[in-house]
Amino acid sequence: MGTEARLEVVTDDAEAGEEALVRAAEDLAATERALSRFREDSDLSRLNRSGVAEPPDERLSTAIEKAIDAYEWSDGLLDPRVIDPLERFGYQGSVPLGDVGAVKPPEALVPIDMRGWIEGPEKVSLPPGVRLDLAGVGKALGIGWAAIHLAGHAGLLVDVGGDVVALGTDEQGDPWTVLVVHEEVVGQFSGSSLAIATSTTKKRAWTAGGEEVHHLIDPRTGAPSRGELSYATVAAPTIIEADLAAKLLIIEGRAAAERFDERYRAVLTDRRGRTEVLA
Repeated sequence: MGTEARLEVVTDDAEAGEEALVRAAEDLAATERALSRFREDSDLSRLNRSGVAEPPDERLSTAIEKAIDAYEWSDGLLDPRVIDPLERFGYQGSVPLGDVGAVKPPEALVPIDMRGWIEGPEKVSLPPGVRLDLAGVGKALGIGWAAIHLAGHAGLLVDVGGDVVALGTDEQGDPWTVLVVHEEVVGQFSGSSLAIATSTTKKRAWTAGGEEVHHLIDPRTGAPSRGELSYATVAAPTIIEADLAAKLLIIEGRAAAERFDERYRAVLTDRRGRTEVLA
């Protein structure tokens, strides 16, 4: 998934715990093989090249369904069709290390009905020219799938690139505590059922034509978002809800919180370095 992963299980059965960790790690690797757009042999890459998956891998079809749900929930602001804008700004195989130079003027993504892409359980078909980036949804699903293998013990933690599911208790028998780091520690969440995700314009960032850009595309402009927030960390009922909410806050700003219910909590840091808590 292009980032580091940390798996923990708290148990009094060391052998069972080790077996669970191995299964969870293998499951994360399977998600990577299915959903990475950077692997030529992934199911997603094959779909992006051919436009058709028949029948689709189960992980791929699930991720596409969740991406469509996110697109509709966000009124089109969480759009999986961002590969072309990302490549326009120089992000292809990896995050650029230097200035990529001037880029072509961005173009807004045209709203589209995505439901027709899934033609039943046996076929996914994309319109001509459409390619999908399922990184955020895929990572969140992968975390959840991996956590299933660690269930049934006193505690578990799955951390992939700072997005975390933590259930039960830690090694001391206490509820888990997860620090919120926005360049420095700005808060924490504690509990026995945590799903936390962070989105930021400060990582996977580079320059294009002398301007700072990043990987979070605003489909209304086709360019990296220029919102008020530089960090958004969200605790939500599920990891995929946390991931989508954090990204939406970066793209839409504080107005995104109108879509959240009382179960969501967020820590936000704006471009001036000011931090606030939404609960």
